[in-house]
Amino acid sequence: MIHGIWLLTALAVPPAAPTFQELMDPALYPRPMHGMRVEGATLAEGRLRVVTTGAVIELDSAAGEVRFAQRIGHPRPVAVLRFGRPVSGLKLVQQTDGLVLASAAEPSFSVRINGDSLFMLHVHEPLEVAVERRIVPAWQDSYGAHHLLVDEWGGFGLYCSQKDLPDGYDPDQERIATYRLPADQVLWVAVCPPKPYDWERSLRDRVVWHWSNQTGYPSDADLLAWQPYGNTVLLQSEVMLWKDWNLAFEPRLGPDEFAHVRATLHAQGQRFIVYTSPYYFLKGTPNESKAMNSFAQYDQTGWPPGWPTGENMGLFMAAITRVMHESKPDGLYFDGQYTENPAALYALARGTRELLGEDGILEWHSTGALGPGQCYLPQADAYVDFVLRGEGQGGIYSDQDYLRYFVSGYNVHNSIGVLCLNGPPGMQPDLARNTLRANARIHFLAGWLGDERSLAAYNADYAAKLTPAMREEVDREVDRRQAEVAAKAAARTAELAALASPPKWGEPAVKLDFATLPAAEQVVSPANPAPFRVADGALQVTGHAHTYAYLQIPLKLSAGGLVIKLRGGTDGGMSWGPAVALCWPDGTLLRLGLRSDGKLQSDCLGNQALFSTQDPTQWIWLRARWLSRVGVIERSPDGEQWEVVSRFEHRGKFAGETAALLVGKVPYSGQPMDYSEPGEVGRCEFAQVEVYAR
Repeated sequence: MIHGIWLLTALAVPPAAPTFQELMDPALYPRPMHGMRVEGATLAEGRLRVVTTGAVIELDSAAGEVRFAQRIGHPRPVAVLRFGRPVSGLKLVQQTDGLVLASAAEPSFSVRINGDSLFMLHVHEPLEVAVERRIVPAWQDSYGAHHLLVDEWGGFGLYCSQKDLPDGYDPDQERIATYRLPADQVLWVAVCPPKPYDWERSLRDRVVWHWSNQTGYPSDADLLAWQPYGNTVLLQSEVMLWKDWNLAFEPRLGPDEFAHVRATLHAQGQRFIVYTSPYYFLKGTPNESKAMNSFAQYDQTGWPPGWPTGENMGLFMAAITRVMHESKPDGLYFDGQYTENPAALYALARGTRELLGEDGILEWHSTGALGPGQCYLPQADAYVDFVLRGEGQGGIYSDQDYLRYFVSGYNVHNSIGVLCLNGPPGMQPDLARNTLRANARIHFLAGWLGDERSLAAYNADYAAKLTPAMREEVDREVDRRQAEVAAKAAARTAELAALASPPKWGEPAVKLDFATLPAAEQVVSPANPAPFRVADGALQVTGHAHTYAYLQIPLKLSAGGLVIKLRGGTDGGMSWGPAVALCWPDGTLLRLGLRSDGKLQSDCLGNQALFSTQDPTQWIWLRARWLSRVGVIERSPDGEQWEVVSRFEHRGKFAGETAALLVGKVPYSGQPMDYSEPGEVGRCEFAQVEVYAR
């Protein structure tokens, strides 16, 4: 039985997304799962001490603080949460091997601690809590008031029920965040890693990945040919595998053909998992009418938009329960999850694991994780067997931090992290070696059987290296990188200190003042005829909200700064809003722009950050400056007085010569692509663009 009110009530009430508050209920997921459990809990002399598989969590009433320590690999303190005053009336309310529930009278709050080392604080009155780090982060990322900070050995994450609550987050300070929680809000602290890494399985289990726009049911000959390359087969082919794949999961060729494929694989000693997607399951959402059921329909309407917040979860869980009971695969592959709601993401992971049982296989394709950047929730990923990341991110595969912390997740969630190689650059020897060095894995794409170069690289540079000796090599690399963390943090601090002073620039290497239309390639969506006009010393760009229309100017120089003056006007774009971008030859991108919701936006190395707000009728100056590893983004109302609104890490990717400067309605990716819905026509303006050399 699924322990979740969303499944039980899905047909009786309008769909609703799981919330942080609902997940405090001890009736939900009371038992341990996937090897993560509460090993003990004691309350004595005002101190509640809980030991889980991955953490020791101690609430000290007299000190008014909660101390968090990791247990796996390198036991050590990682964080402290401070209430700012003593706690009275602490009670241990409930304890199982899956959770601990406690309450306090003053200040009034409840605490739930799960066996996966997730600490949940539910305040019943307004309460200010501060969080201090006890580690130096080697890598961190954020999405609103959600943050993940880790080094090579572990770390912790923070997740708040009020996503946009201002928290003063600063990973460079010991006190990294202060949450002024209104009554009834919830704050999570997640200690990493929540479970040990399964080395034996990571070396043994290999996945053959099949996708086709022709059939979702491979022939017996194909299935036999794949046998040497994996003990598990992933049948994706969403449109060709299922009828109405956005609304239900009915075998497109009927249950008998599905059963034939299942029997063939099982006879060969292989297990298999099949495509489903909570994100693209549109039943019960406002996007239900946009469901597609054929590639001919895709050619007309494009790929349907997903649903990121989880209101469809009850209906989705009912659908996959039927898949498991009627079609009987060995597990499921999720194409995208709930990218804007950590509570829904966590409930999805636990509910699905409960459905599949401990032996069922669960993989989720999580390139987007939480938000548009690289923040994620390790305590959700920990219930998954394979976490697939990196689709369409070939431009940053050379960033070892990206492979290590985002793709691999070793010592973070400790599931098996997999690099997605279904697009450029494909299977490459150097990439295979770097992926293994980060302790990530690679699926065997069925199409590689017809590609001698990819097949050779897979066999020689990847599969042949999956030996027991790899563990020692990986951990030696982990310890080597850990020894460098403090020095790298000091260098980052020094660079940020230098960036706190005004720039010492000379004349700009490139200056566009828009007295006339610049000589440039006009990259324009078919939806936007004649979008460019120069008037009153400004470039005016008119176009549909979610479409592209920009000038592309070749630019070869070693850049160190970008200054722009722009006005949002009536443009309705969000991630297609008015922006200026610098591009590097390998696809690296720095983009600064505005959104129709009034927020400023930056995109750097695939990370999207939102900050501050701006009246779209007024001009604003934006500036980016960077040194060898880090940079800052600033805003100004007049081009004279500047305020830092964001920091970013480019990790040396901005060191080489640029390739191009883009000005106009530049999509978040820097690529000429429209959203599925073009939106209303609006106009934005640019009055100044300057690029400074290093």
